[in-house]
Amino acid sequence: MSSKVRKKDKWGLKKWYEVYSPATFGLRKIAEIPSDSDEKVLGRTIEISLYEITQDYSQLPIKLKFQITRVKDNKAYTQFKGYMLTRDYVKSLVRRGSTKIEGIFNIYTKDNIPLRVTAMTIATHRIKTSQEKEIRKIMKKVVEGKASQLNFDEFIQEAVLGKIASEIYNACRKIYPLRKAEIVKIKMLSSPLQLIPVT
Repeated sequence: MSSKVRKKDKWGLKKWYEVYSPATFGLRKIAEIPSDSDEKVLGRTIEISLYEITQDYSQLPIKLKFQITRVKDNKAYTQFKGYMLTRDYVKSLVRRGSTKIEGIFNIYTKDNIPLRVTAMTIATHRIKTSQEKEIRKIMKKVVEGKASQLNFDEFIQEAVLGKIASEIYNACRKIYPLRKAEIVKIKMLSSPLQLIPVT
């Protein structure tokens, strides 16, 4: 007689978890993931386009990263982990004869959350090095100023919705006419797991 032992169906033991965006992004259901335990779900990162939350096609180039920080009743709740614009979108903004000015700034929000923010402006034509430096200085002033005024959730919301980029544009165009200003990337310098989870 055969003494083969039937292997357990590992997939059959898994259950599905609904993943929700942070409250800042409307506590929307953004994914479903399988796992055989709550512990294995905790800490996972989900990457989506902002379009998947808003259904606004203009926000397709905006990529968001959320990390699962709490699990309850087969529901996984997340915190913001990162933001970036797609490379193709950024490349499409930089045209021949224009100048891209980029700045990377380490900042703390009003509630002391450390972030690394990459901002970018695009001048309509070639500009002088002195003008680049002045524009970069203004970019830094705007980003640091907003961070000192806003808590973490408020800062992320204004950055993702383009409000901070708009302020950069209006401040920097006094130095030289601009085609565009964008917040290109935001990275957390501490783990989202250290933040207070969504309730």
